[in-house]
Amino acid sequence: MATHCPKCNTENPDTASFCADCGTQLGPSKDIDVTKTIETPAEEYPRGSTFADRYKIIEKLGIGGMGAVYRVEDTNIGQDIALKLIKPDIASDKKTIERFRNELKTTRMISHRNVCRMFDLAETEGTFYITMEYVSGEDLKSFIRRSGKLDIPKAISIAKEVCEGLAEAHRLGVVHRDLKSSNIMIDKDGNARIMDFGIAKSLRAKGVTGEGIIIGTPEYMSPEQAEARETDNRSDIYSLGVILFEMLTGRLPFEADTPLAVAMKHKSEAPPEPRSINPQVPADLSRLILRCLEKAREKRFQSAEGLLSELGKIEKGIPTTDRAILRKKPLTSREITVQFSLKLKKLFMPALALIAVAVIGIAIWKLLPEKEAAPPAKIENSIAVVSFENQTGEKAFDYLQKVIPNLLITNLENTGYFYVVTWERMRDILKQMGKVDTEFIDQDLGFELCRREGVRAIVLGTYTRAGEVFVTDVKVLDVDSKKSLKSTTARGQGVDSVLLTQIDELSKRIVEGVSLSAQKIGSTQWNIAEVTTSSLEAYNAFIQGMESYDKFYFENAQQHLEKAVKLDSSFAMAYLYLASCYSYLRGGEASEEAIENAKKYAHRASEKEKLYIEAKYTGSIEKNPEKRLALLRELVAKYPQEKKALLSLAGIYRAKNQFPEALQAINRVLDLDPDNGNALNEGAFIYADMGNFEKATEYFKRYISVSPGEPNPFDSLGTLYFRMGRLDDAVASFKQALAIKPDFGCEQGISLVFGVKGDYVEAMRWIDQLIQNTPLPFFKLRGRLYRSVYRHLLGCYEQSLADISL
Repeated sequence: MATHCPKCNTENPDTASFCADCGTQLGPSKDIDVTKTIETPAEEYPRGSTFADRYKIIEKLGIGGMGAVYRVEDTNIGQDIALKLIKPDIASDKKTIERFRNELKTTRMISHRNVCRMFDLAETEGTFYITMEYVSGEDLKSFIRRSGKLDIPKAISIAKEVCEGLAEAHRLGVVHRDLKSSNIMIDKDGNARIMDFGIAKSLRAKGVTGEGIIIGTPEYMSPEQAEARETDNRSDIYSLGVILFEMLTGRLPFEADTPLAVAMKHKSEAPPEPRSINPQVPADLSRLILRCLEKAREKRFQSAEGLLSELGKIEKGIPTTDRAILRKKPLTSREITVQFSLKLKKLFMPALALIAVAVIGIAIWKLLPEKEAAPPAKIENSIAVVSFENQTGEKAFDYLQKVIPNLLITNLENTGYFYVVTWERMRDILKQMGKVDTEFIDQDLGFELCRREGVRAIVLGTYTRAGEVFVTDVKVLDVDSKKSLKSTTARGQGVDSVLLTQIDELSKRIVEGVSLSAQKIGSTQWNIAEVTTSSLEAYNAFIQGMESYDKFYFENAQQHLEKAVKLDSSFAMAYLYLASCYSYLRGGEASEEAIENAKKYAHRASEKEKLYIEAKYTGSIEKNPEKRLALLRELVAKYPQEKKALLSLAGIYRAKNQFPEALQAINRVLDLDPDNGNALNEGAFIYADMGNFEKATEYFKRYISVSPGEPNPFDSLGTLYFRMGRLDDAVASFKQALAIKPDFGCEQGISLVFGVKGDYVEAMRWIDQLIQNTPLPFFKLRGRLYRSVYRHLLGCYEQSLADISL
């Protein structure tokens, strides 16, 4: 009678205790002394039910070595994730859970396109569970089972992506220890993603068995794992060799009836040569696999990077016609627009120039306005202002959770005595840790964030109100000792004027807390209203404007920023960003006036903000791009965390075709914040300008994944597809952006696609839709110019001239 595997449903002989296909245990093995229950039946969670009052069950994905895995919706953030329930017999061991908790601190720092992110370990009502990124696709084991064996180029491509993910993990000191084909997902875009980092190390295992629990899958185990010796990155390389063997031959190098027998073969038997099973495998690739499968670690590849390099060389030796076409080869924009351009050249040279700028330069217009190896060294005079908790009981005062920290940061930065870690930087670190973004960070999490950044002192606080009396409490704590350096309270009647006065008093007390000299304290002029605004309402409008600005919602940003300058007519930074909005939405005149006002009131800005204003004024009014470049370099030298300045530098370098410098600036932003959408957007266009459309596409897809519900990633991807000649994909992407925000202006891109195809009637229909939908005068004007061109091409000369006259 056949036994069916509970995981992959493969038929196995009734004498087998171990699935020959995926390695799942079928029952107590005759080679194992079972001293405890292998699996305690766990409660099943039906579709639609809720787990831990937070996770809505969507579907059961399967059962792994640790327990059942579900796809769930995290209702707190509205995102699908994977939830893995830990078997009771594993969870019952407190040491195992603690080991896993410690391992997770490192593994969740792995941020790489070829690694599934680990989020957290938690417990509810006695049930422990792990949350991780949900990857939609098919595991490699199933992919191989369905295909029989993979073609050479596809196998190399997958192995290279796994190498890249391993290289990043190994750089952080994380070894997988249970790498196998069922732990590699092929996502819906065809990319390989490594799953379950950090799990194997945390489980109790002495060799192949430990109290009856099999850890890992013996068919993929390195000899040192089979012998219960210490493992390192070379153990993962051995496992990857097994996976490569499996991809190219459709079978595993060692097979036997029991897990122990398989493990012993890894220890003592030489693997068959892949070419003896599949003659199509090139000799150098066969040798590479056998080198990965060397019994002695020192004879294998010593790093994932070394293996990746050799795979790349072998890939280059494959005849071009045989290489895997994983993505359609892009046409150049010149190839797809040549006929359209010839027609336009003779008719409307100025209009053609505008269209070319719109297609190739659209991202410039939008952006120009603007790994844990060891703990970092402590930074002298470093301080972080992390969170202020609203204890008023009134949501109307929630906005102060952002306002108070930002004002304190501005004051402390302006002294020139501190390395101040901004609230934005703290949130960047939070995201890198895989934690949910939040407006409030408690004390324990604050300490962890500061230790990661090398910060010496942390500022936390609360604010409350009793009648008309507004009270702010502040604590300054030493990060290492957690001892209080200073504790102070400020109070007064009213909110606006009192709080601004309190900010100055609190700033002074914070400085006292970190033991700067009395002379420095006495010489500091504390007046936050003189370097920002005297109106908290104006400052809140400014913050809201900046949030819209960063999403490319320039019309919304304009409204908030105009409110800010209406409330405070000398608010320099509000004028600066208003100028950038005007630059995009209206054109030059309004923008220049706003820049002039920013310059006029620059004395009411911090030292950092003065550099921003001067750089903008120099570039836009004085027309001195080299001086602007020098000012931005000075800004990032003094304030290395300034992502907006780095993005501006990247835009300038890209415009000058200095691509290495542009990418260096983008990489600095992504080091600070791997999920920064603006950096991914700009980086994608840099790669596109370099002709690397594959890398550009990858960046845009990352941009989409980190910016759910935002139209700009789809708009940008549509522009890239247009340049690649993927016209139907371009239209689909532009339409996705319009579905999110109907007035985003993507009809312009769709019209260009139909213009290239020669369908001027459809092109004009989309332009008419743009003119009707957009509230922006500049877009309407540009739409009329496009419409004039299309009408001329259709022979409607009088109507074309009428559009131009408008």
